[in-house]
This record gives sequence, structure tokens and C-alpha cells, in this order.
Amino acid sequence: MKMRKILVLLLAGLLIFGLLTGCAGPKDAGKIVMGTNADFPPFEFRNEQNEVDGFDVDIAKAIAEALGKELVIEDMAFDGLIAALKTKKIDMVVAGMTITEERSEEVNFSDPPYYDAGQTVVVKADNQEIKGVEDLDGKLIAVQLGTTGDFEAHDLFPAEKIRQFNQVNEAFLELGNNRVDAIIIDIPVADRYIELKGGFKTVGGKFTEEFFGIAIHKDNKELLEQVNKVMKELRESGKYDELLLKWFN
Repeated sequence: MKMRKILVLLLAGLLIFGLLTGCAGPKDAGKIVMGTNADFPPFEFRNEQNEVDGFDVDIAKAIAEALGKELVIEDMAFDGLIAALKTKKIDMVVAGMTITEERSEEVNFSDPPYYDAGQTVVVKADNQEIKGVEDLDGKLIAVQLGTTGDFEAHDLFPAEKIRQFNQVNEAFLELGNNRVDAIIIDIPVADRYIELKGGFKTVGGKFTEEFFGIAIHKDNKELLEQVNKVMKELRESGKYDELLLKWFN
């Protein structure tokens, strides 16, 4: 009898621990959780209804629909996305994330990539001094923390000349207020912010070649195969081209 009581207490303790730590059982099989950072238009941003919207969201919705699941969006800091994926708080990262060797050691990426991008330099519209990345020596440069723009800046320039921000919007505010001289950022995001805000321009064109992929946990081979299959179907059906026209034209 005493042993039975001990077992009951142990089982109760384990159940309570699981509930408190969120590990009581598998995630809802009817949902797929997308991690993103909604400050990267036109890929992801908050619309007038304060909903997360954009090209990546439409891609994720198409994946969820094809898998017969409800899409749940978790908006978080960009530099925390891979950690959230590795701890299985989210199922996939769809966030304009560039495929790199370092990231590929931690997560798997959809194949082929779903967008061809690259970095450019943004300055104020009246700036005549900076004409490209080669003119940024000695200048103060804004980047979004954890992005390839951040990595490129640190590869090219001393750390004391780089200002890191969690949100792209913060970088544009700093540039607009003359607290930095330029921003290094992905071309489509630069173009959309310039369109929305005015007073800025890109210079020097694209100085890197990058490809965006959907990041998935290393252990989740099944989801990776499913995502790759859906992305292939989106391209073959013409739906992918429709989304490109919707968000980039």
C-alpha cells in the first residue's frame, strides 16, 4: 500500500511538472506554428488591422492549407527564431531568413530556396557622398540584429562603427535623425521602406547574393519533405508567381 501511494505521488508530480514546463504532451497536431519577425516588409509586417501579413505569411498559409492544418504565427525577435525552433516552440521559421553555412549546421532549410535576395546600402535621399558599400569606411552603419546585413557589416567594418537594432524601423529612425550614416539591409525590404516612408534611397545596387529558405528542426524530416513538396506544387501551379506579383509589383 505504501509503495502504491509513493507511485501515485510520483506520477502526480511528473504530470504537474509537465504541465508547468509545457511538456505534458505533443503540440496540437491540427496546427502548424510559424515563427517570424513582423518588421520586414513586404515579407512580414503588421497591417492596419495589426495582423501579421506579407509574402512569407501567404507562403506559410499555403503550406498550412496543403497540410490541412491551422496556421499559428509567433512574432518574435529575429535573433531568437532559431533558438525557438531548436527548442520546438515553433515548427518552422518563415522570416526572410538567408541560408548560410552556420545556420545550416543548426537547422534544415527548404530546398530549393524560395527567394533570391541580396544586401544593399540605404542612405538619406539628399546624401551625395555615399554611393555604395565601398564608401562606408569610417561611417556609422545601422543593421538589424542577427541578420545577414549584420553579419556582412561586421565582416567589412569595425564593430564600433556598427549600430545593431532589433527592428528595421529603428534603423530607419536613426538614419532619418542623422544618428547613423547608412543602413545595410535586404534589397526588397529597403525598397518597401523607401516606398512607405520616403526621404531615403538605395545606392550601389546589390553587393551580395543571398537566398531565403524556410527553416525546420533537424529532427523533423517529415515536415521538411512536406514543405519542399508544397513549394514545388506552388511553383508548378503558378500560385508562387501570383504571390510574387502581389507583393513585389
